Amino acid sequence: MAALLRDSDKPVVAEELQICGRAAFAARHIGSDRILIVVTGEVDATNRQAFGCFVERHIRVSKQLVLDLSGVGFFGSQGFTVLHYVSVHCERRDVDWMLVGNRSVRRILGVCDPDGELPLVDSRDTALARLNHLARRRRVVSSVGRTHTRLAKKRPVQAGTG
Repeated sequence: MAALLRDSDKPVVAEELQICGRAAFAARHIGSDRILIVVTGEVDATNRQAFGCFVERHIRVSKQLVLDLSGVGFFGSQGFTVLHYVSVHCERRDVDWMLVGNRSVRRILGVCDPDGELPLVDSRDTALARLNHLARRRRVVSSVGRTHTRLAKKRPVQAGTG
């Protein structure tokens, strides 16, 4: 059953909605291999584990993730541990992801991620554009790999040469 969640600027029709403490997590597929997760409310120690599990469950069936935290009113330091957890799981599952953050998210990341390791962007549109770019690069690399494989199979190996 679809649920309606209001994020920072527009309503989101979610395929799944979970409320935990003072936060709400909504997920919706926005393409065959892409999922959007919108988080609103307050991310803190009371809901960090549920938040991490919610994201992990949804990236199992996706190749790209947009994690939109622009509607978060409070983002505690425990929120950073969730983002690190998400980053590790996305890396393990070969999922490209982008993080849309607002001022409270950027404040914590400025302290906890000063080198900018997490894929933070300003807007959902920027996140989608970067994921599109990554998807195109993956298609080019995979097609180059198939071309080299086919060429290698066509060359006969001659005994005694060399």
